[in-house]
Amino acid sequence: MIMIRLFKIINFFIALTYTCATVVASTETRALSENTTEDTVWVDSLDSLAEYAARDDVTVRMMPGTYILEDTSTAQELDLVRHENGGATSDYPVASLIHFSGSNSHYDLTHVTILIDSQLHQAFGGRHLFEIFVSGNNNVIEGLTVKDVGDTAPHRGAIMMHVMGDDNIISNADLFIHGSYPYGYGHLLGKGGNSLVQLRKHSSLLVSGRNTKLLSCKVTTHAFGHGIVMQGAVNTLIQGCTVIGEMRSTDAMLAETSGPAHSVEFRSDYPPGKIVPGEMKALAEDGIRSYRWGPAVGRQTDTITVIDCTIINMRSGIDLSASRGPTKVIGCTVIGFQEKGYSIPSGGVIEKSRGDVMYGPLISFPGRSTKDCRVELELIPTTSDYPPSRIAELNGSGHIIELRSYQNKPCEDSIPIVFGESFWADVHQFRDPERSMDSLAFANNIQLINHTGMPVILTERTSNCQVTGNGRILKDDGTNNITRTLR
Repeated sequence: MIMIRLFKIINFFIALTYTCATVVASTETRALSENTTEDTVWVDSLDSLAEYAARDDVTVRMMPGTYILEDTSTAQELDLVRHENGGATSDYPVASLIHFSGSNSHYDLTHVTILIDSQLHQAFGGRHLFEIFVSGNNNVIEGLTVKDVGDTAPHRGAIMMHVMGDDNIISNADLFIHGSYPYGYGHLLGKGGNSLVQLRKHSSLLVSGRNTKLLSCKVTTHAFGHGIVMQGAVNTLIQGCTVIGEMRSTDAMLAETSGPAHSVEFRSDYPPGKIVPGEMKALAEDGIRSYRWGPAVGRQTDTITVIDCTIINMRSGIDLSASRGPTKVIGCTVIGFQEKGYSIPSGGVIEKSRGDVMYGPLISFPGRSTKDCRVELELIPTTSDYPPSRIAELNGSGHIIELRSYQNKPCEDSIPIVFGESFWADVHQFRDPERSMDSLAFANNIQLINHTGMPVILTERTSNCQVTGNGRILKDDGTNNITRTLR
């Protein structure tokens, strides 16, 4: 019954997202269609598409149908400049299968499906692969469906679509990602340079350009990597988009008699240092994620707006905590995440959004440095056999956070809202036991309005916080906190 109820909730929110997205997309598409002229070029092959993708000032429509990409005839090898955080540069060898390097063009690829043989992931040696690369400026690409066929992992790493140029609109794209190593363990075997096995990640949709709009796009990922991710992107709008991943129990992982986890004796890069039974893990990374820096463009990520998006079964739902500048999340839904539903940087805003807590906390401020956020979230009352230990992790200072029950329906589980703790504080202390928890997590001058009925814990790393609501105060070990109960 739990899974049936969850299935209905998921489908309701997908339908809601696409209803909102259709209004946006139809308006955009009508405007774009009005700009087509008698000079529109029709193409009916991938070779022709690749040829016109390199041109400026063209209007191109592709004949509807399915096109199979199984050789490198359309590919290009490029040597970009990689900008390190300190300003130094190095070579960044990449390859693309289809490269939109032209500018001021419109590509209508409605009802076009490109099937990419995953053997091509291995075709370029140590080069990082961008299957679809958009380096030109002021383009519109609409209606494209791309699918990886097969599960061959990239030789080094891959991204299905990378939008690096400025002022581009990607609308109604439908991306299906397969092929990474490892796959089936989420981040348990590591996700960076110190991973327990050699990683060959495969992310879905990377934005590093300025003024990019992603409208009504859908990402379905069966690979270890992010859904929609920003590195050095500036002023990005993500509206009406959906990202869907897969979950797997640690019991299923531990039942394996061979494979990557078995080869390292089921050790893990996360506490307690091994894969433990009785947990549920996302197999991909975050649904919508920002990084602080963009190595391909040499700048920080700045100004993100996310509207009417739905994230399902990803490690985190919407994690924008690493960006800077105005950050807004409006009208979004996150379901079935493992690590956290939402996370935003200082000054960030979340409005009219919601999520469940089947496997992880609805919101996390993981460290003590984030300030002055405004949050309105609704808690969807779903349950699971793998509930988290916290439904909210509150740290930093100056936040005003309002949590309500979705449709006034109470949750069956009683899971606390916790001040002064977080998953990432636990991870950092596990990796460096010499670090004090006080240096990792602390909550000061946070206002919580709690209408969920969930209990509240204020740890000793809490001061000058105000809690008003209908949940019991299980513990207040902090200083100068004020609690008021609403009936």
